[in-house]
Amino acid sequence: MHSNETTEVKSRCLGAFVGLAIGDALGAPVEFRRRGMFTPVTGMRAGGTFGLPSGAWTDDTAMALCLADSLLHNPEFDVVDLLERFCDWMLTGTNTSTGKSIGIGQNTLRTLGNYRRTGETTAIKGGKRSDGNGAIMRLAAVPCMHWQNVEKARSIAIAQSQCTHHSPLSEGCCDLMALILCKLISGDNWEQILPYPSELNWLEEVSLLSNCRWRNKVEEEVQSTGYVIHTLEAAIWCVDNTNSFQDAVLKAVNLGEDADTVGAVTGQLAGARYGIEDIPDVWLSELIDQPRIRTIAETIFDRSLALG
Repeated sequence: MHSNETTEVKSRCLGAFVGLAIGDALGAPVEFRRRGMFTPVTGMRAGGTFGLPSGAWTDDTAMALCLADSLLHNPEFDVVDLLERFCDWMLTGTNTSTGKSIGIGQNTLRTLGNYRRTGETTAIKGGKRSDGNGAIMRLAAVPCMHWQNVEKARSIAIAQSQCTHHSPLSEGCCDLMALILCKLISGDNWEQILPYPSELNWLEEVSLLSNCRWRNKVEEEVQSTGYVIHTLEAAIWCVDNTNSFQDAVLKAVNLGEDADTVGAVTGQLAGARYGIEDIPDVWLSELIDQPRIRTIAETIFDRSLALG
């Protein structure tokens, strides 16, 4: 690649990874709040269910950092290494913004507990709880590492989902999201990527996302719950209906409910679409541990070039 092209791809990689944390931190203070029942988010602020300081992030970014660390350890994906890092985060607060692990979902808690007891690296069945958004919220490091090998990125995206979520819906959403992120990072325009033809292994709900059946929805019809289909649809819809990182992420977190995760997923997509330069400087300066998060993103990008 020419140097200008490399710089642009790097910006989109950093945008996706740092954008995840920005969206998480913006949404955390209004997580679990009903839409329209809180003062609209316009920037970083403190508070929320966990009483976090301004610029703090939750389990979304913590697990994303664990996944990044694991891929830097082994870019081909080591499920035991990843689960050990998740357990270390859960038990000791590694990769958190406050020193304590917060916001861990019931499905993830149960799955990691089962891994610690039995050594089983595939998630156990959990009914509808398995269809949560915990695997897409942390995904960014996978496409940032393997944007030049889309099939590998998609395969690892599915594998990292399977270790915590016994859910074909989660796998399909991770697959689709990895595909979109790789294409954005590589330089494809948003309008070139979606709609995308359905894959045979995708369930109908995932195919409806790739086929853009959400495109004519108004905000009242967009749901922002922890259900993985709702989260990914909301995030794609927010990016599709705005023209900047700031507008996309603010639209996402102000949907309420699972605001931090909808924000984190939107931040990945919008960051990959617009690049890190489009993230407001004031948000970057207020994000806790932003230099460390950015350094990890830069290291992942450098490794991605070496992988070819």
